[in-house]
Order: sequence, then C-alpha cells, then structure tokens
Amino acid sequence: MLRHPHRLLPVLMLVVLVVLGAPSVRAQDMARGRELYETLCGDCHYQRVHERDRAKSKVQTLLELRAQVKRWSVQTRRSFSEQDLADIVEYLSVSHYHLEH
Repeated sequence: MLRHPHRLLPVLMLVVLVVLGAPSVRAQDMARGRELYETLCGDCHYQRVHERDRAKSKVQTLLELRAQVKRWSVQTRRSFSEQDLADIVEYLSVSHYHLEH
C-alpha cells in the first residue's frame, strides 16, 4: 500500500494532461493515401513511373520513399500534412514498391 497517495495525484494529473494534449497520430490510411496520390500527384505521375528497375530506383526503403514524396511535394508546392505524407507513403509502399514495414 502507498504511504503517501496524495503525492501520486499530481503525477497522474500530469500524465493525463500530456496524453490528452498530445497530437493524435493515427495509423497510415492506404485508401486515403491512394485518393490523395491520384488527386494531387496523378497529373504528373502515372502507374509505370513507380515500376522502374528496383536496382536503379532511388527508393529502397520507407525513409527514402518518404524523402522522395516530400521532395516532390515541395517542388510542386503541395503542402502535405504529416498524416497526408504518411498515407501517401503507405499507399505507394504497398501498391508499388512493396517495402518492408
């Protein structure tokens, strides 16, 4: 049994505030990523652009895929949220690149 349970209350309150105040991060949504990609990236991209020889591709990992999506979003003046970026990367990873998660 706790000797001083009243000392635990401020700590618990802090934990609750941190958890409730933390930005919510949800899992990647592949369907949403596909919709974003087809709507915002499809004008310049087509299916075959992602089907290059894997050995020659700049994308070998999820981090590299994310870097490429972010790089092109800046070049095309698209402002993706972190969630948008995660969803697009998830879609491309599963549908085209087949990268390890």
